[in-house]
Amino acid sequence: MKRAFTLIELLVVIAIIAILAAILFPVFAQAREKARQITCVSNLKQIGLGIMMYQQDYDETFPMTHYNDAKGNEVRWYNEVGPYIKNGNIYAYDGYYSGVGGIWSCPSAPAPQPGGYGVNYSLFRDGTPYGTPEAITLASLGTPTQTIEVCEKGENDGNSSWLQFQTWEGNWTAIGGGTAANNYAYPDHLDILPSHDCDYQYSNSYPSYANWNGCSMMPRYRHSLQSNFLFGDGHVKSMARGSVNWYINIYVPADYQFGAAY
Repeated sequence: MKRAFTLIELLVVIAIIAILAAILFPVFAQAREKARQITCVSNLKQIGLGIMMYQQDYDETFPMTHYNDAKGNEVRWYNEVGPYIKNGNIYAYDGYYSGVGGIWSCPSAPAPQPGGYGVNYSLFRDGTPYGTPEAITLASLGTPTQTIEVCEKGENDGNSSWLQFQTWEGNWTAIGGGTAANNYAYPDHLDILPSHDCDYQYSNSYPSYANWNGCSMMPRYRHSLQSNFLFGDGHVKSMARGSVNWYINIYVPADYQFGAAY
């Protein structure tokens, strides 16, 4: 005679499956996010190579964050670097890169938007009439292994973003308020202040600030509270939220010599 499972046995099996699922699902999620982070690292490395090739062709100068061409059209930094990489979406009406798709979009970003990767505003100058058009050269990059060129950023929800990340000293140091620590850089700069918690998916205390426009100007820590950064020598490094030091990783003396401390 065949013996069927009892209700207790079925419940025990279901409970075991539920326990295993509770253990494994977070592991799967972490593995998936790690794969996305690796893809993002690859994106930034290719962008870094494109920047280097641009510099070789233009007397070792950094591309402009943006400028107006002879027809009055805005040319953005990824339009200058894009031809060296030949990757990503292109607008049909003018042939310019849109800054979305391919290497220009991090797979962890919740919404594709131009400027998902933002440049250091102190290195990639504003070439419009409202900016300071002098181009920064590689010679001005005193510590290329430590200075951030490009970072991940962008709003949680939106179809556009700033082309650069914020490099003003006041947003990163005690000058902007707070108590200085960690070699004069303190962890609660604007991208992670509780009142402006851009990465609210990890802290739901202040959800009303999740889509604050300023979030599109600051680094984002979507890879398990880490973010990838491209440095001046072309290497990419993952850094934990709050560990960027303005004096070491952002400050460019030449920017202040021009009197354009953004």
